[in-house]
Order: sequence, then C-alpha cells, then structure tokens
Amino acid sequence: MTGRGPRPARRHIAVLFIDIVGSTELAERLDLELLLRILERYYAACRTEIVEHGGVLEKYIGDAIMAVFGVPVSREDDALRAALAAYAAMSAVHRLSAEIAPTHEIRLDAHCGIAFGEVVVVAASASDVRVIGDAVNTASRLQSAAEAGEILVGDEVARLVRHHAVLDEVPPLRLKGKRDPVRAWRLVAVEPDRAEPGTGAIPLIGRAGELRRLTRLHERVVRDRRFGMATLLGAPGIGKSRLAREFLHNLPDGVAVLTGRCPSYGIGATYRPIAEMLEALNGDWPAIAEAVGPDAERALRGLAGSGAADYGDTSGVAEIAQAVRSFFEVLARRRPLVVVLDNLQWAGPTLLDLIEDCATWLADVPVLLVCVARPELYDIRPSWGRNMAGAVSLELGPLSRPDLARLVAELCAARADVVAHDDAMDRTARRVIDGSDGNPLFAELMLETLAEGAASLPPTIQALLGARLGRLGDAEREVLERAATIGQTFTLEQVEALRDATAPATAVPLRRLQRDRLIRRGALPGAFEFTQTLTRETVYAMTSKEARADWHRRLADWFGERARAASDDVPFPGSTSGDVSQHLLAACRLTREVRPGDPCLPELTDRAADSLIREGGQALHRKDLPAAIALLERGREMLPRGREEHRRLAVRISDAELARGDGARALAALDCAEDLLPDDPRNLLSCAIQREILAVRSGARRTELRPLRELLELDPMDELSWCRFHQLEAWVHIEDGRFGAADRALRDGVRRAGAMGDRYEEDRLLGGLCELVQWSPTPAREGLALCADLLGRFAGDRALLVPVLVTRARLLALSGDLVTARETLGTAARYVDELDLGLSAIAVVQVRGLVESLDGDHEAARGLFTHAAGVLRTAGHEAPAATLEVYAARETLRRGDARQAALELARPEARPRQRRGEVVAVATRAAIASRDGAHAEALGLAGRASELLESTDDPCLRGDVLFEVARIHRAAGRDPAGAARRARDAYLGKGATLPARRVHDWMGEPCP
Repeated sequence: MTGRGPRPARRHIAVLFIDIVGSTELAERLDLELLLRILERYYAACRTEIVEHGGVLEKYIGDAIMAVFGVPVSREDDALRAALAAYAAMSAVHRLSAEIAPTHEIRLDAHCGIAFGEVVVVAASASDVRVIGDAVNTASRLQSAAEAGEILVGDEVARLVRHHAVLDEVPPLRLKGKRDPVRAWRLVAVEPDRAEPGTGAIPLIGRAGELRRLTRLHERVVRDRRFGMATLLGAPGIGKSRLAREFLHNLPDGVAVLTGRCPSYGIGATYRPIAEMLEALNGDWPAIAEAVGPDAERALRGLAGSGAADYGDTSGVAEIAQAVRSFFEVLARRRPLVVVLDNLQWAGPTLLDLIEDCATWLADVPVLLVCVARPELYDIRPSWGRNMAGAVSLELGPLSRPDLARLVAELCAARADVVAHDDAMDRTARRVIDGSDGNPLFAELMLETLAEGAASLPPTIQALLGARLGRLGDAEREVLERAATIGQTFTLEQVEALRDATAPATAVPLRRLQRDRLIRRGALPGAFEFTQTLTRETVYAMTSKEARADWHRRLADWFGERARAASDDVPFPGSTSGDVSQHLLAACRLTREVRPGDPCLPELTDRAADSLIREGGQALHRKDLPAAIALLERGREMLPRGREEHRRLAVRISDAELARGDGARALAALDCAEDLLPDDPRNLLSCAIQREILAVRSGARRTELRPLRELLELDPMDELSWCRFHQLEAWVHIEDGRFGAADRALRDGVRRAGAMGDRYEEDRLLGGLCELVQWSPTPAREGLALCADLLGRFAGDRALLVPVLVTRARLLALSGDLVTARETLGTAARYVDELDLGLSAIAVVQVRGLVESLDGDHEAARGLFTHAAGVLRTAGHEAPAATLEVYAARETLRRGDARQAALELARPEARPRQRRGEVVAVATRAAIASRDGAHAEALGLAGRASELLESTDDPCLRGDVLFEVARIHRAAGRDPAGAARRARDAYLGKGATLPARRVHDWMGEPCP
C-alpha cells in the first residue's frame, strides 16, 4: 500500500446480483438501439429500488447489476434491506415487462442472488465502491443458478431474514468454484420490517446511576447558568425514553420543558421536532414573539406553519438556526430550560447542524439539551458531542438479571391475571427473564402477550409485537391502523377524519388502547402518541396497502384544507406542506403497488410531484441543500417520463449539488433529465448550457458562446434556456474581466426570469447582479438603487441581505460616505455573526479594508486584507487569497515601506492567479521600482500594467492602476497628465467621487 487513496476495510455486508434472463436472445431479436432503451429502463427500475432500500450500486457487469448493502455504513438489517430491494426490483422488472409486452412482443424476466459475509471494502465515496470477498462470488453464483423470476439467498441471509420472509429451502447447490455444495433458499415473499415491542409506563429499575448523572448535570447547568447536553444512547426498547421521562418527572418546579420527536419517515420533516415545541407553547406565542424579535419570529412562524407558497417568504437555514437559538435563549432567561429531542438517529443533517450550533452559541444560558438516540447516531455523525462544552454521553446497556427479575416482578404484581397463581407467575416470570435478553421493553411486552392467552411464544421478539396486535378487537385494530397511517403522533380529529360512516365511533376504542398502553396522551391538547415508535411501524406494516393508500390520500386532502384555512392568528396550525407531500407520496407508491391501473393515479402522481417540487424549491431558497435535493429528487421520481417539468428540475438539482460542492452529482442531474426527456430539444439545450456553466465555474474549460447563441436564436421563446445562457455569458465575461458585458448579461437573464414568473431564478440573478455592480461600469447611484430594492425584497432572510449590504457599503465608500459605509458593514457583520455564515465574513472584511484604505489608514487596511487572505487559504480558496495578499502588499507600500512591500510580493502565496491580482501586482512592483529610483524598470512595468488593464472594464481597478502609472511618470520626469486624466475619468464614470477628488488634488486642478 502506498498510503494514498481510500483505505480498505473489513466488514460484513449483503451482496445482491440481478440479471436479465435470456439477454442473448433479446440481443439477437431486437435492434440495438431499441435494446439499449429497454436495458436503460431496466437499469433505472432496479437502481431506484436498490437505492431506495439503502443499497449502493457497485458495478454493472453486462446486463447484471451488483449492489452492496452495508457500505458506507453497516446496519443491523442490511440482509433484510437487500432482500426487500431484490423483491422490489423483481417486481419492477415484472411491471416493465407487462408495460412493453403489448408493443414490443417480448417478455423480460430476471433472476437474483443474495449472499452475506465478510468482505474487504474500498470506498472512495458512497457511489465509488469496490468490494472483494467470497460473498460477492457466492451472490453471483446464486444469481446464475436461479430460475427466471426467482431469488436465491445463501444460508447466512436466510438466517438473518427468516422472520421477515417466506423461504423455501432448495436442494444444496453445486456452484462453480465452490468445493462443497451450498445451502440455499428460494425467497418467495418479503414482508416489511416487523417492529420490536416497546416499554410502557413501568417503574424505572436498574437506571439509578444514569438518572443520578442526568440530575447532577442539570443541577450544574442551573447553578452555573451554562449550557449542557446529554446524549442517551441505547438499542430499541432498552429504556432511553423511559429514563428521559423519569428525569423530567423529577425536575424541580420552575423548570421549563420542551420535547420534540424526530420522525422516522416523512417529506419535509427537517424541523418537525422544533415545530412540536412551538406548538406546545402556542398559548405563550405573543410574549415569545415579542421577545425574540421580528426576524426570529418570522422564521419560527414558518417552521410549523402551512408553508409559504412563494420562495420569498421562506427563511434560510442560517436564519432558522439563529431564530431557534433566540427562542431557547428567551425561555432560558426566564427560567431554566430542558429540551428533549427523541429518536435523534432519524434527524437530518440540517437539524443535527442546528443542535451543534445551539451547543456552540448558547454557552451562557441555563439550557440542558437531552438527546435520545440509538447508536446509529454516531454512524451518521461520528463527531457527535465532541468539542462541545458541557456535553456528556450516557449509553444504556441491557439490565442485569437481578434488575430484570425485579422489573418482571413489578410487572406481574400490576397484573391480576398473572398473579392469580404463584406457580404460574413463577413460570411466566422465568420465561420472560430468560427470553427478553435484559431489554425492559421486550420483558414488558412478552409478559403482556403471555398474559393475554397466547398458546405459545412467537419465535422472535419481532413477531411478538405482531402477535399481540393481532389479538386486538376489530374496532381497536382499525383505530390503531388509522392512527399508524397518520404518524407517531395523532389527534382524535385526524383519526375521525379517516373513519368511514359505517365504522364505530373512535373515542371508546382509543380509551381501550390507552388502557392497553399501546398509546398515551400526547403533549398537545387532544393529541395522542404511540408509546413506542416500533409499535406504530408494526401496525403500519400490518395494515393493508389498499387501506393505507386511501387513508394517505384523504390525509393529504385534510392537511391541505387545514393549511389553506390557516391564518396569522393561528401561526402553528399543526400541519405543514411536508404533511401534504408525505401523504401524497405514500398514497402514490401504495396505489401503484395495489392498483397500478387506477384512473386516479396520474392526477395523484401529479399532485405529489407538484407538492414535493414546491417544497423542494422552498428548501433550496432557504439554502437547506440536503432537504432540497431529497425533495426535488422525490418530485422527479414522481413525474412521468417526457414531462416538460424535468427541465427545470434538472437545473435546480444541479444548482443545489454544485452549491454543496458535488460537481459529479450536479452533472448526473442533467444526465437524468436527458434520459427522462430525451426528445425535447429545449431540454437538451438547457442541459448543455448548464453543463457549460458547471465547466466555467470549476475552471475545467473555456466555453465558446457563439454556437450556443446560434442554437438559441432558432427558438427565441425558450425562456429557461435563454435565462441560463445569460448566466453562462456573465460567468465567461467575468472570467475575462468584462464586467460591463457581464452586467448586461445578468440583466437580460433577470428579464427572462421575470417573463417565466420564476422567483428562484430572479432572486439568484438579482443577487449576482448586485454583487457585480461593485466592479462593473454601472454608476454607483444605480448600484445603490438596486441595493435599496433588494434590501426590501430580501428582508425576510438576512443571509441574502449580507452581500447586498456589502455591495452598498463599497459603493458608499467610493462615493465618499465613509461613515454610512462603516455603519452598513457593521450591520452586515452582525448578521454574519448571528447567523454563523462563515466565509461570508470575508466579503465584509475585504470591503472594510477598502474603507480603511480610502480613509488613509493603510496599516489597518493591510491587516484586514492579510486576515481575509489567511481565512480563504485555510478554506482552500487559493486564487482569491493570493489577490488579497497583493492588496495587502500595496497597502504596505502606501504606508511608505517599499522594501517590505517588495518582500511581501515576492512570497509564493502572493503570486497572483487572477487577472485583477496580476494587474495590481505589476502596478505595485512598478511603484516600488519608482520609489527606489529605478525609473526605467518602473516605466517598463507601468507599461505592462497598462497593457493588462486594457482587458478589463472595471472602472475602479482602471482608476487605481492608472493613477499609480501617473505617479510613476511624474517621478521619471514624464508628463503624467494623460494617465491621471484617464484615472479621473474612470473614477467619475463609476461615481467614485472620493478617489476622483484625490486625483484632482494631486493634479492641482479644480474639482469639476
């Protein structure tokens, strides 16, 4: 090994192979292009199901697909995920075959093999994986041995999934390359995950130490008025949530408590736990709103509200994070606050970032954050809790046998039907103790199942909960099924909304379910919740898909009506656009499975796609990139092939991936659009333009604009392609230093975006145009007017306001208003600090350097430029960092230290890589030579700077360099008037009156 590249790792994973049966015959019968289209659809169908279940496509081998489950993260159900993916992929191939059979007169069949075992994994990324090991060979051989339509699994897979699948053992197989016969099983059917039972309201036993540590941590938080965080980790049912409830129950009076639960599924659920907290305090909302201020109030109001239809009404991620911090801080200033976040292993990256943000910024307020999670939390966030002041982790293991015996005794004592006979109680208790493996939840539910008259125990704990639920009465069962379709938390009103006219009333069955401790009262009035998340998952899986599809559709309608009826007087109506999307998506998927010919399916699919795309657009606008990509991709999956909307989706997803720094996925989004809309010339053109934008942004190649423009001129009404082309034009012109042309291109793009009614494109272009006017020939007064417009347009999102404020400050400083420029920069700096915007601070620092330079404090300006360069270099932005190093050296010269300036310019990190930096560096070297009396050298360098300057129309850069050239000419005895007047005219054309006045003073001419 050389030590370079990804390191190999040993792990146990599931390997899946699927291949078409009779592909050679198909190749002989079909035209190659037709065969290619069919195979591409086959690949896409299988790929969708594999990725949906967490698999990674390792390679394509001819017509065969190889996928692995357990890379990059191992999961306890990887074998089951592989089985589910295989079954779904085979079903997808069957559906594809049925679709093409009438027109193509062919039938597609596939066969599949799955193996599980130890392998060596080399993963450069989640999508670039190499796997080596016997499990790969076994899976391939099993696939080859399987008949058409058959899935064969190895013995290890069979033992791991036997409680979730129908398996028929086949005679031992003689597989190529295997010395001994291989035991194998035919996978007949796969059932969804059977959830494990969960603990109810039982005495807390065996957790005194953990409870004591939590209590002491809270006491320290209150005493020191400092932030603290405890992460409770443990397997499902081990007692994490029970420990948290006991801790809350024992809190002293005067402590505020907020609780929220991360859902295991759902579209748009990024901030759902925070929304639950806000809903719980709805009655106190006016006081809270006043305390947090209007910006935070707007962001909080949007979290659990109905969702804004317009991108402009959506707060960004940074704005939301600051609002949540303010919300917690306001409550904690009044009295100590405890915040409990349950099921954190299902949180998305945006919410985890928010929690870490709170841990960083709420250092001096008495807030205790209790995070309840399974150990998988560390799989998705390995650094969780590290470098957080006041953070502790409590991992709950199985109860000891004596503690478990005490627990079972308490449970038996609470049940008259168990303690009627001591001998029966002892037998039951021993069976529970022996079979529950120290898990309190397993012990409780095992005891309840035995007490309810089961003849024998189910073979596994997973099946135990299903057996218990199966013995519910019809009324209770239907109510529970409706509730499970709604989610972990539900209300009586919601369950009633799903009741058919002939079904019994809901209230009585709900009381019975409470008595059986399957559900309990929720935090909100009228709300209920499942006592265990796994209970809800199992009930949902056991409910017929026909019923679920219908209920999800009705729930989407119900939540949509609630959202439309919401008003400002009810800021948290208990429904979001994510609820509508989530239920529409589920309804579509289930309907496709059980009623693929349903005439309502196309309209339902359109609604789901529209809702997902709209919500994804809102997430993209607020810069919640992970959520935006997930939502937009789901929307893309819902849209049928050939729909024009795939064009716009492609550039949106490509934009989001580029912003996240993943150029490969940005390109893949365009490939997908071309596959889904292959015969649309407009789509092909807009994708081609977007590819050129990606190339220019990455510096990969030089783009020729003329061929694209000639194609566009054939279709003058293709607004999206024209809009994107103008953005490409702007980037190319910026690279060439032609800022005036870039300004015109962006303005053309804004007009095209306006013609489309596309707020997203307009906002992006207007923001870019605003930043560009700092360097373009656009007069400062026009730039300031644009800033004023955008300050109003972006008032709801301070992250968008920061670059506008920076531009405004620069133009004000050039116009001579240094006081207002400093005030404006102060506002921008405050927003950057409050929202933790990172590199946005560099733009503020850079303009501060300009202000100080214009004010004559060149030492301060040098320090600011040097600081900004260091931050950029640390972040990997070498080119702009080098330009700022050149600016710093120029300030060193301006304060009178030519020798030091020369040394600074000679450093490797100051070697310019941008045109602007190169021009300033040459001009500064010329000025240094002039100061040293080397006039010939100075004049030569000044000539070179003037030549370089001809390639750009940046008026202030031209003014700066030409003024330096004029000084060099005067020092060398040459006439400086020509260069000085050109510098003055450049400044005046921009409206940069402060540097223009200084040129006048230097020339000794009256100021016009």
